[in-house]
Amino acid sequence: MTKTIAVEDSLTPIKRTLESRGYNVTRMGDPKIDAIIVSGIDDDFMGMEDVIHNVPVINAQGKSAEDVVAELEDKLILV
Repeated sequence: MTKTIAVEDSLTPIKRTLESRGYNVTRMGDPKIDAIIVSGIDDDFMGMEDVIHNVPVINAQGKSAEDVVAELEDKLILV
């Protein structure tokens, strides 16, 4: 089953990398997602998203697209 990942609009290189690997990429706020990738995280965001979606949230700040995808795949294995 293909995983659906919500990716912040500003993270175009990560969106392209995920799509090239067969993931469905959607916008933030989509109710049916398997993970969320954001460009930065603060404490309020983490608390809110964990409750609403109960999916892994990955902070892409300072990471390459390859690093983010590797972290995503590690976390999806655990879910």
